[in-house]
Amino acid sequence: MSNKIRVLCIQPSTVSARFAFLAIALKWSIGATPRPSRLRIGPHDLEPEGSEAAFWQFALRHAFSSQSILVTRGDHWDVSASVDGDEVHAFGRKFALRQCLF
Repeated sequence: MSNKIRVLCIQPSTVSARFAFLAIALKWSIGATPRPSRLRIGPHDLEPEGSEAAFWQFALRHAFSSQSILVTRGDHWDVSASVDGDEVHAFGRKFALRQCLF
């Protein structure tokens, strides 16, 4: 797997998009659907990596802040990733940010 990561910022454009991850987490937790194997987010088709609890934390942050940071590597997405200053903690490693485009 490549060492390069991509940090994406997503902002939902509708109320339903803001709570979409919560709906997925709820359905997964009650057993209505299996663990999501792939999620299409904009043009990105991603395979989430992380626990159910990490997915819940991501979904809650996304719903309450209406903005999320996605850290991807290839077609994998680390749902428990975090950005701390100029360091990204994802995929069990620390990465230094080299370029930030806003």
